[in-house]
Amino acid sequence: MRNLCFVLCVAVGFLPIKLDAQESPDSVHFEKHVRPVLVEQCFDCHSDGSVESNLRLDSLAGMLKGGLRGPAIIPGKPEESLLISALRHSERLKMPPKRKLKTSDIAQLAKWIADGALWPGEEPPSIPEKDPAKGVVFDESQLSYWSFQKPVELNVPEVADKSWVQNPIDAFVLKRLEQAEVHPAPRADRRTLIRRASFELIGLPPTPAEVEAFVNDTSSDAFEKMVDRLLDSPRYGERWGRHWLDVARYADSNGLDENLAYANAWRYRDYVIESFNNDKPFDQFVREQIAGDLLIDDDTPLEQRLDRLTATGFLCIGPKMLAEDDPVKLQMDIVDEQIDTVGRAFMGLTLGCARCHDHKFDPISTADYYGLAGVFKSTQTMDTFTVVAQWHERPLATPEAEAQVEAHRRQVEQVGAEIADLKKIQNEQLQLEARQHVGDYLLAAQSQIRRDAVLAKLEPWGDRSSEDHPAGTILFEAEDYLRGNVLKDTTNYGKDIGVLVNQGPTPNFTEYEIDSDKGGTYRLEVRYAAAAKRPTRLAINGEFVREDIADGVTGTWFPDSQRWDIEGFVELKPGKNVVRLEQPKFFPHIDKLLFAPAESDAAQWKLPPLNAEFQPLPVLVAQWRVFLREDAEGPLWSPFLEAAQ
Repeated sequence: MRNLCFVLCVAVGFLPIKLDAQESPDSVHFEKHVRPVLVEQCFDCHSDGSVESNLRLDSLAGMLKGGLRGPAIIPGKPEESLLISALRHSERLKMPPKRKLKTSDIAQLAKWIADGALWPGEEPPSIPEKDPAKGVVFDESQLSYWSFQKPVELNVPEVADKSWVQNPIDAFVLKRLEQAEVHPAPRADRRTLIRRASFELIGLPPTPAEVEAFVNDTSSDAFEKMVDRLLDSPRYGERWGRHWLDVARYADSNGLDENLAYANAWRYRDYVIESFNNDKPFDQFVREQIAGDLLIDDDTPLEQRLDRLTATGFLCIGPKMLAEDDPVKLQMDIVDEQIDTVGRAFMGLTLGCARCHDHKFDPISTADYYGLAGVFKSTQTMDTFTVVAQWHERPLATPEAEAQVEAHRRQVEQVGAEIADLKKIQNEQLQLEARQHVGDYLLAAQSQIRRDAVLAKLEPWGDRSSEDHPAGTILFEAEDYLRGNVLKDTTNYGKDIGVLVNQGPTPNFTEYEIDSDKGGTYRLEVRYAAAAKRPTRLAINGEFVREDIADGVTGTWFPDSQRWDIEGFVELKPGKNVVRLEQPKFFPHIDKLLFAPAESDAAQWKLPPLNAEFQPLPVLVAQWRVFLREDAEGPLWSPFLEAAQ
């Protein structure tokens, strides 16, 4: 189809059948190597018949005018021309979208643009001339850019109502009012005046006492004294310093991908506020922020040294793509952001545009840009440029503070070493005792395995109606705890269903007080829902008796998967008993608890007391329990397992 289109274009005269012998080499190059590519590859979407993105490529005027993305070509500058960038399939734009042109075709188009983009039959485009000695030659409009102009002292204008003028600035204001035939507003009363001044200078209303003092001050310099008081207020720097912080793109984090917090950004913020409050000269304010670290020598007072180092936070704060995969690009992007901010803040210029081309409006060339880039590239803003990059920070501590930190560090190390020694001694003692009582641990673990087997055969009493529960059964709602620090939900899980949810301060706990008529052995059952294992500790009267109740996975966190689990048998004393549930992070969604008398059931799994002087540690028993269940095989363990059975 494209070849047929090309033939038709030739037939109707888009391409001359024969080139005149008098045509210039540039014209010959265009007709042989440029126009055919444009016709075949571009005219379908960017000509009179179809104008996508408002861009026409069937005339030089259309290319220079460009479309939604700007001019398609810049004569003499192929590397800065959007057309060449698109044909090379840059990240910004890929044309043609489906497949890239031949490298030779792109090279011919680039040569055509570099040679001036001659288009037969159209006026040749103008190319900015360059003086080899001076670089880019800027026109008059660029050289007269406002931020380069020196202040001009104007003559104070004559006004009709000279009595209204209190200072020269008033004359300029009144002159414009008189030209518009507008009368000045009447003078504000003293209460209004102090409110206006206070809001303007410190951003806060005056106190009633300050208002009354000003209203009653009949001295001729009352207003001047009030203004001086506001200028001396620390709130003045906070009110006006924030305007500079906007210019300096101040934020407490870097934004963009990782958005990490600048832990010391507040130091730069306070530097700006103090600079306003101290009426620091603006030229000094500028120098400190751009090169404060270079304004320090051995004779610089400590306070001034720290102040100037803090000022360079101007270059460090701001958005930075810390997870950029290309370290070179990351470094140059940071340099670009610094150059652009310096241009906007101090020069009224958008220097960032010159990263890719001589500025189209501001008098800035790429040579100027990369001259600045060389300076900022040698500035250590970051410690690393690998993912995730880390910015550079310099210590600001005084020698006294550093000595205090070092002394504290040594003290922490000493205490840490003492703790490590104590842990080592206790671990060695624990290991010794554990080895001496291996038999007790094995028997305790085996008894738990037997208990689990018995419990697996029992049916939960909680599933029955209350009339079928054994006499003396204690059933209560988990959310009705007497003491605790977790949340409870009684509305989102159905009528009359309340559960323990969410996280309180560590450890999370609930406590209940239950009454047992006679005491003795009780079966414990728990009704809960859990989509993940969250084993919970159980304590009876201050002693932890289980480490893993409600540790199953029922399927969801909602009532549709709630179930009763028999958690084992516990001993209650006659009268009041304190029951405590504890979890280091999150509770499962526990709904109810049941304690039922169970002397006969308990007899099936209870063993005679072990070594009366030895109380096995639950964690070691649990470890042996897992091992015996899953890994105890072979002749070493067979005799023990047979004896235990």
